[in-house]
Amino acid sequence: MSDWEQVKQNYESLIQNNPLPIIILDKNMNVIHWNEAAENMFGWKLNEVIGKPYPIIPDFEKEKFEKAFAQVLNGQSIMGLEGKRKRKDGSLLDTSVFPLPWFDSSGKIAGYVAIIRDITEIKKMEKELEHQKDKIERIAYSDYLTGIPNRLLFEMQLEKNLHKAKMNQSLLALMILNLDDFKFINDTLGPKIGDKLLKDVAIRLTRARMLDDFVARISGDEFAIIITNINNMEEINDICQQYINIFQWPFIIDGYEIFLTTTAGICLYPYGAESVYTFIQNADLALARAKEIGKNNIEIFSPTMNVGAYKKFTLQNDLRKAVQENEIVVVYQPKVSSETYTIIGAEALARWKHPQWGMISPMEFILLAEKTGFIHTIGNQVLLEACKQNKKWQEEGFPPIKVSVNISPIQLLHPDFVNHVENVLFSTGLSPQWLELEITETAWLKNESEMIAKIEQLRSLGIGIAIDDYGTGYSSLSYLKKLRPDTVKIDRSFIQEIPNDLENTEIVTAVINLAKKLNVKVVAEGVETKEQASYLCNLHCNELQGYYFSKPIPADEFKLLLKKGICSPEAALQKTVKPVQNRRKFFRIALERPLIGEMTITSIAGKSVQLGMTKILIEDIGPGGLRFLSNIKLPARKDLILKIKTVILGQEVEVNGILVWMKEKDNIQQYGLQFIISENERTILTSILNQFQSKLRNSGVLTTCSFLTTSIQKFFM
Repeated sequence: MSDWEQVKQNYESLIQNNPLPIIILDKNMNVIHWNEAAENMFGWKLNEVIGKPYPIIPDFEKEKFEKAFAQVLNGQSIMGLEGKRKRKDGSLLDTSVFPLPWFDSSGKIAGYVAIIRDITEIKKMEKELEHQKDKIERIAYSDYLTGIPNRLLFEMQLEKNLHKAKMNQSLLALMILNLDDFKFINDTLGPKIGDKLLKDVAIRLTRARMLDDFVARISGDEFAIIITNINNMEEINDICQQYINIFQWPFIIDGYEIFLTTTAGICLYPYGAESVYTFIQNADLALARAKEIGKNNIEIFSPTMNVGAYKKFTLQNDLRKAVQENEIVVVYQPKVSSETYTIIGAEALARWKHPQWGMISPMEFILLAEKTGFIHTIGNQVLLEACKQNKKWQEEGFPPIKVSVNISPIQLLHPDFVNHVENVLFSTGLSPQWLELEITETAWLKNESEMIAKIEQLRSLGIGIAIDDYGTGYSSLSYLKKLRPDTVKIDRSFIQEIPNDLENTEIVTAVINLAKKLNVKVVAEGVETKEQASYLCNLHCNELQGYYFSKPIPADEFKLLLKKGICSPEAALQKTVKPVQNRRKFFRIALERPLIGEMTITSIAGKSVQLGMTKILIEDIGPGGLRFLSNIKLPARKDLILKIKTVILGQEVEVNGILVWMKEKDNIQQYGLQFIISENERTILTSILNQFQSKLRNSGVLTTCSFLTTSIQKFFM
């Protein structure tokens, strides 16, 4: 009896009745047994394969199988050998093979036993799961419109590239592209054309990308490109220009020939970023600066970006949040009779209560709101709040006053604006006669006929119309005759210098006389002194408005003024100019002529920032602090750390400090800075200042110090 016959006799029942295919081969890879399960799985009967070469191995699997076969014959164990196996009809199965040796009577390996499991369905499921995983990843990491990577994948990729650049000490660049006037194209031609345009931009950018560069769409009309493999700084502009060049040719979409330009901001590692956050932030900063210059520009971020540019950038970024979280508040400034100082009206003014920059005036954010489209939401909020508050004062028994609200020309030209105003009046219950809308004079220079039509609709509701900032545009008698406003407001720039400035005084006098002849009421805004108020009263200007009577104040404080009924200039002055006790520990040197210095922010709310220097003027200085002037509005808060530099006696003096108070006059900010320095640094500074004070007494002006030689206004122009 042969060895195989002995095995067959001992295990035939186990082999034959096993639900899994069992195939036994001799050392020459010929089949010597093939159970019923093998017949069912592969299609060959035992008599078709016995004594013949192993038929189920496809050609592409032979090398792999022969290697495994040799390992088994050498006594090595193999677990779960997966691969394709061929059926009689030529189809392929996914299988998992558990190979074992079989031994002859002397205990030597005589052949190969294969126990086979069909895993075709399992493989199908795995493939489907992999497909689903890929699909989920595509949804999670791909832009839904263009199919290129989205912001999430972009930030992950940037983190990887930044880590690699740090490890290899190599250059890395991030370019953020913003499509110029895309909103106009989208609004004019429709969102379908806009979507197709975005897809075409994505295709062109992807085709233009260099090896290993990464292109993503990170917001509506913004794309980001991570640029690697940079050999030197000189290459940056050339590489970026290759991407910009894709916009040289028009985009042909549904028969429209669309010429598109783009503005780009670039940030480089290691010069402008240490983290993903600062990388993106600084590229955005550069983009914001490029937009200021104009369309179709490229700007590379530099740490020399000054405080003003940084503030403007952060305000633009934070505007959406301001609208969502109700950071825009309304304050009220009284308008008084020029003869009796009785309160006869108020102007509702928007203020942005910014968490970092403090109270922001409309001058700093209204243009941003117009550019970003938030002007409608902000304007509507202010209008509603002003009407509600005015109605509330009336219900509380105060004599009715007219409250004026500033309206952007963009708001006015909105198709539903008149209906919206009517709805606000209806919902608040305020009579139209107690609402006045102020529109700046320069707004009339465009869309004149449409503006006049809207004004007539508003006037028909009984609402008052005022021309704001009169005199700053192209004022003419014909405009006044066409518009027939109820009120003309003379701009503060003309009021500031009267009665001393002859030219301004003549202009103001002429405007008041002209308004009288046309039966138009005149309001002088920006009244800050007794002399101005008296002079305007003598000219019979109807109403006065300005800090001489009251700064803009919250509704609850304005209510106290309404109780009095009269604005006392003395009370207003006492509120705005409080006597400050001299509690300084250290001496101060008062300077006849300001020192030119530089200022930057080093930290806001505990977060370090890297900015360039901004020009300032230092009015006095001592070992404990200094007073300086700036054209940038900053909040006096303890977590805003400033660095100040100037030159005294030929030495550069550099100190850090915090703002402890601030005042404003003529759009120039005055600040008190308290130093944050060690006692050793203070001792050195005191020594320099003592020498400085001594030399000033002897000579007054020193060539070794950077004193101002022009006017303050010219310096900050």
